[in-house]
Amino acid sequence: MKANPLKQSALLAVVVGLFFLILALAGALAPMAILPKLDLPAMLALTLIALTLDAYWSAPKLCWPALLSNAALGGVVFAVLPWCAGVAGTIPVWVLGLAGAAVSGATTLLYTAAMERIATGPKAPLAPAGTALMLFLAGQCLSGLL
Repeated sequence: MKANPLKQSALLAVVVGLFFLILALAGALAPMAILPKLDLPAMLALTLIALTLDAYWSAPKLCWPALLSNAALGGVVFAVLPWCAGVAGTIPVWVLGLAGAAVSGATTLLYTAAMERIATGPKAPLAPAGTALMLFLAGQCLSGLL
C-alpha cells in the first residue's frame, strides 16, 4: 500500500470506526457519562488523525481524482458508521454524508497542500502533527453548525 491513493479513505474508515466503537462501548458501560457529540469539529479531528497517520506512513501528494474520490468515500464513512453505531442522534443520514464529504474533502485539500508546502523531510518529525493541530484549531469556528 505504498502509493495507493485510496489509503487515506481506508485509514479514515479505520479511525472513525474505532472512535464509534469506543463511543458505543462507553455509552453501554457508562450510560450516565457525557459523551462527545458528532459535529463538524469532531469530523475534522477524525479526518486529521487519519491524514496524520497517512503522512507518517508516506509523503502526501495532491492528486485531484484521488481527492474527489476520498471526499466521496469520506462522506460515505461519516454517513454510514455513525448510523450503524447508533450515535447519529436526530441528524439525518444524508446531512451527515454531505457534511462528512465536505469536511473530508476540504481537510484533505488543506492538509495535503500544507504538507507539500512544508516538505521538511526527516529534519522535523513533528511537522505532520503540528500541521494537523493548527488545522484543528483553525476549524474550531465550525463548532455548533451541525
